[in-house]
Amino acid sequence: MATAADTEGVSGDDQFKKEEKIRAGRKALLIKAGSNYNFRSQFAGDDMEEGIDPSVDDLDFILPKLNVCILIVGTHGDVLPFCSLAKQLQERGHRVRIASHEVHRQTVTSRSIEFYPLAGDPKQLSQWTVQSGGRITGEARAAMADPSVLKKKDAMLKEICTSCWGAVSEPDPLSPYYEMFGNANVSMKSNSNFVADAVIANPPCLGHLNVCEALAIPLHIMFPQPWYYGTVEYPHPFSGLSYDKPASSTGTQAKANYASYSIFEGVLHANFGRFINQWRVATLKLPPIPWNHNFANQIASCNIPFSAMWSPSFCPKPQDWPEQCQVVGTFTQFTGKAITKVELSEEDTIKFADLIKWIESGTPPVFIGFGSMVIKDTTSLQQMIMDAAKELGTRIVVQSSWSKMDVETDCAGPEGELLCHNVGPVSHDWLLPQCCAVIHHGGAGTTAAGLRYGLPTLVCPFFGDQYMWGEMVHRAEVGPKPCPVTKLTKDILVVKLRELTDPKTKEAASKLSVTMNEEDGVLTGLSHFWSSLPKDSMMCSVGLIMGKSMLAKYRLKSSNIPISHEVASVLVNISNDEGSYLIPNILPSQLRKTAIPSQLRRVSLPSGIPLPRSNSLVGSVVAQAKHAIRAEKLIPHAATTFALRHRGGYDSLCNSCFTVILEFFEWIFTTLFQSCMVSDRLARDHGCLGCMWGFAVSPFYMIWAGIMTIVTLVDRLGVTIANNIFGKNWLFFIDRRAQAKVYREIPTADGKEVSISSVLDVHAAREIAGDARKMFDQCKPSFSYHDHWNWEEVSLESLSKRVTWARKAALSTYKPMLNLTPEEFQILEERITWAKKKKMESLSYSRFCLFLGEAVHDRFLAIEDSGHAFFGAPNQEYMN
Repeated sequence: MATAADTEGVSGDDQFKKEEKIRAGRKALLIKAGSNYNFRSQFAGDDMEEGIDPSVDDLDFILPKLNVCILIVGTHGDVLPFCSLAKQLQERGHRVRIASHEVHRQTVTSRSIEFYPLAGDPKQLSQWTVQSGGRITGEARAAMADPSVLKKKDAMLKEICTSCWGAVSEPDPLSPYYEMFGNANVSMKSNSNFVADAVIANPPCLGHLNVCEALAIPLHIMFPQPWYYGTVEYPHPFSGLSYDKPASSTGTQAKANYASYSIFEGVLHANFGRFINQWRVATLKLPPIPWNHNFANQIASCNIPFSAMWSPSFCPKPQDWPEQCQVVGTFTQFTGKAITKVELSEEDTIKFADLIKWIESGTPPVFIGFGSMVIKDTTSLQQMIMDAAKELGTRIVVQSSWSKMDVETDCAGPEGELLCHNVGPVSHDWLLPQCCAVIHHGGAGTTAAGLRYGLPTLVCPFFGDQYMWGEMVHRAEVGPKPCPVTKLTKDILVVKLRELTDPKTKEAASKLSVTMNEEDGVLTGLSHFWSSLPKDSMMCSVGLIMGKSMLAKYRLKSSNIPISHEVASVLVNISNDEGSYLIPNILPSQLRKTAIPSQLRRVSLPSGIPLPRSNSLVGSVVAQAKHAIRAEKLIPHAATTFALRHRGGYDSLCNSCFTVILEFFEWIFTTLFQSCMVSDRLARDHGCLGCMWGFAVSPFYMIWAGIMTIVTLVDRLGVTIANNIFGKNWLFFIDRRAQAKVYREIPTADGKEVSISSVLDVHAAREIAGDARKMFDQCKPSFSYHDHWNWEEVSLESLSKRVTWARKAALSTYKPMLNLTPEEFQILEERITWAKKKKMESLSYSRFCLFLGEAVHDRFLAIEDSGHAFFGAPNQEYMN
């Protein structure tokens, strides 16, 4: 909105153009590629919500550019779908790293996606899972039969868990070697340092939530199997329970299905909990998690968003799943477009010439393939396939992967034609459309691929979720009842092949393919990821005031204002010659060893003229800015506060009391044996003298441990009473150790020029953000939701009254709480009225700054039009 001064002496056309330019400038705040902004134009027409002023546009955060790490443990079929997701993230300007097993490096880097090697061998993991049947009881039997196997498996899973930390915080250790031999992608050579801003992971990673808590960044789970969140409709994939549809939602089978999820997580917690606690304390610098069943399912306790990567047309979302769980669809390469015919390359056309000729010589064959499954007896299976093909005269193409099969030795038809044909790794999107039916192991991706092409399907499961997909195929009437590969015989295979050619089955599969091909799993999953990010706690408040979308990395300690790398770089480097004010999450002795450059940022006028040394107005303002900022201290900012130490066991009054009692006895036990623990540790480090010193200081350790036991007991009891009796959402009562401690980069001088206008704009926006923070704090902020401690909110009505009072104070002789013009107050009040009509009951500090940024955007419009950059890119040094 233009001011009266602006409109004086201006023609109507010029005024209209000016207002349009200002509106376009405000709209530029909102629209950016890759954001999840839902912009509603003033010309939206009939779909405008009732009661909303059509002249007021929707306003939401722009998503800053993020470093996204995708953690994947599994086979090639597990990694490939996430490559499509990574490419979509890259197209929207984000930096993406896929962290998986080393054998998948070529799959990832060939698509120009950054890679980090996780520990573990997926083939060995698959073989172990096949041997145990992917069931808890099978694991127990395998352990009793050969304890060494369980020991090796546990060791590999622990290595995978700990390697997740490097995946989110370190450069690729093998990248220099690949670059040396010319195997690295040129576009990725300069991007060595990497610290994640958000993580997408699948459940087998184990360490995903812990590393996210250490960095205080959001986590999103994506997986083509039901996990973590219980449902009565089907059991946990590794529970070993039947996937038959329950007769009722309250029956014994339904209750067992629901309980299987917490039981499975409890078994994992019992097996790996002690190791993970040691890793948390030693490496991540996080407190240990209580070792009882109430803390087992931490993902569900933290309400982590879960994207189920299967078709909602094929298997809808369970009715008892919470809101943060969504069935998004299958991830395919056909993102944002209709399914199209895939052509082989010239090289592959020559390679598969015999197969192409065989396919074209007769009726469409049946596809049989078991992906990355390890088959014990391939000889019997291949003979079974050839015998069934000869009995029915059915043409079959068999794909080999980790288990090799040869079905061309004894498969001649009545006229001597070849009924079976071998094939190795080949694109399913090329081969499956030329087939009439599919038989496979029941992997989620392979199942979806066959159904998308309208092919009747038989699942021969090996373990886990494969039994589920076999049952879902049968429920949808697009294939016969599943038959485990260990129970498959020639006679059963003949019967199943006849069922696959039934016209009703073909018709059902064809109808299902139509609805599945209308879905776009990657884009839907991406939308779920955007909407689940805690944007209210991720944004730089100073940037929002200036109309810039920047990621908050630090917080000004005195004013509690979140700021970005760019803003921190300016504030730190124009303060004085003492270097960074950052207080990192490390010991003081480590901090003293850290070399931090302390050069000042050069300041110049937009025209390049040096800053005058006289007491000019500009020099005076800069001097005031330096004086004001000199006292500012930076602390790491936490976008998310998981506080796993305080989750799970405190979700109800009974659980809280039980957990407090258990923890109290654990603390007492630890305190009583403190002397032995201290002496033993010092003796191992310093020998006999260390042992003697340990006995001397152990009483003081016992006293300190006793004091902390009492403090923690009072704190947990206080939180229990406040949250479960008075309906509060307290993170702590008196023990602030529950607050997130964050590993973070250090902003240092980069030596680039920054115009004086940019510096002054940062300072001006900082002043507005500070005033906004004071007003926000006067409204008594609190955590409004019981599912997170990420950001505080205030009542919108209370904030509205404060803004109205500030506007009236600005018209009087009193010092205004917000230094805004009447026109800016009008824009702000219009936005608050819009928020009320949108039924917003509360508001976060960042969203309040977003509203203020719209109101004062004209102040920062001139610097954008001048073409001067606000900041240079900050030099970042990551600290462990």
